[in-house]
Amino acid sequence: MSVNRAFIVLSLFFLFVGFDSTAQNQRKTLENQKNEILKKIQETERILSQTSTKKNSSIGRLRALNEQIQTRSSLISAIKSEVNLLDSEISENLSIIQAMENDLTQLKKEYAEMIYTTQKTSKGFSEMTFLFASSTFNQLFMRMKYIKQYSEARKKQAEQIKIVQSSIGLQIAEIEAQRKSKQSLLNDELTENNKLEELRGDQRELITKLTQDEQRIKKELEEQRKAEKQLSERIEAIIEEERKAALLGSVDMTKLTEAFAKEKGKLPWPVDEGFVSSKFGEHRHPTIKTITINNLGVDIQTSENATIKAVFPGKVSSVMSVPGLGNSVLIQHGEYFTVYSKLKTVVVKKGDQVQVGQALGQVLTDKDNISQVKFRVHFEKSTLNPELWLQKRSK
Repeated sequence: MSVNRAFIVLSLFFLFVGFDSTAQNQRKTLENQKNEILKKIQETERILSQTSTKKNSSIGRLRALNEQIQTRSSLISAIKSEVNLLDSEISENLSIIQAMENDLTQLKKEYAEMIYTTQKTSKGFSEMTFLFASSTFNQLFMRMKYIKQYSEARKKQAEQIKIVQSSIGLQIAEIEAQRKSKQSLLNDELTENNKLEELRGDQRELITKLTQDEQRIKKELEEQRKAEKQLSERIEAIIEEERKAALLGSVDMTKLTEAFAKEKGKLPWPVDEGFVSSKFGEHRHPTIKTITINNLGVDIQTSENATIKAVFPGKVSSVMSVPGLGNSVLIQHGEYFTVYSKLKTVVVKKGDQVQVGQALGQVLTDKDNISQVKFRVHFEKSTLNPELWLQKRSK
């Protein structure tokens, strides 16, 4: 086999190995992403199931449906990405097989020519005759060397043909496995699309019911606004008291303030599972488009009896109760404060020092069977977007 031929075969081999390694990394990344989404789907399914046990026509159920739809849409996108990757792998493997088959054809042609030449040159005399016909010892040596090299070349050519044939067989088996995986993924995608359509049907039906129940929703929103206004006033008063106490006592809160600030985007969630059902700031009501909601924190919908946890070490400044919002815990972290509202029970008291992840109480479940904690972050006299402080969760 020529040097060029050996180089081509080796190049094809390393190309295949390199592509396979890259594809494996991509598959692993996509698989991890899909597993995270599936975990999220299981969480939202539990929360959605809880909302349907008492009263179907609630904003909380609509938000759980919206989250389930969004998460399943993400799963479908992840499946499509896996299908696209498999298509790319199959295409690449077909190209490699084509190149190997071309190489195999050339190898067989060269081998046939070598056999033909051997048969032609050896016809009428043996190797021994060829050797003893040498006129000098040097010529005898050269003829012996030629016969040995030619024999080894034929042997290597035959071995190379076997290697390429074996490689082609492995590639074909790999393609078959990839095609089976692709079909399985396409079946999963079809199943998820059907589930998604069912959820969207439930969503449309629920929106229709809620739209017809506008007066009740407006009344509940007004009660909620009053409760949150009362909570905000009490929080502001407590923060001001803490600020004055720190000044009078010459308490330096710089280190704790800076420590909290460094955790922006890295704080753990106050619940183990759940999703943001109502974002920070102004946004339109999900069913009554003429109403704008101004949320000073985020609402995190979770499962019944979920434990609410501190997101950072600090001191409990206050435990208070506001009608409509259940119990609230206010924790000081230097000049920053975190607030956890809509708790049915509280297991800490004013003055306690708490650590990150420490239980504060259990979430409140309302009359619509919605379990939801309201989480707020304050700095001095400003309310901050909690989502910018919490760790990102997959969608």
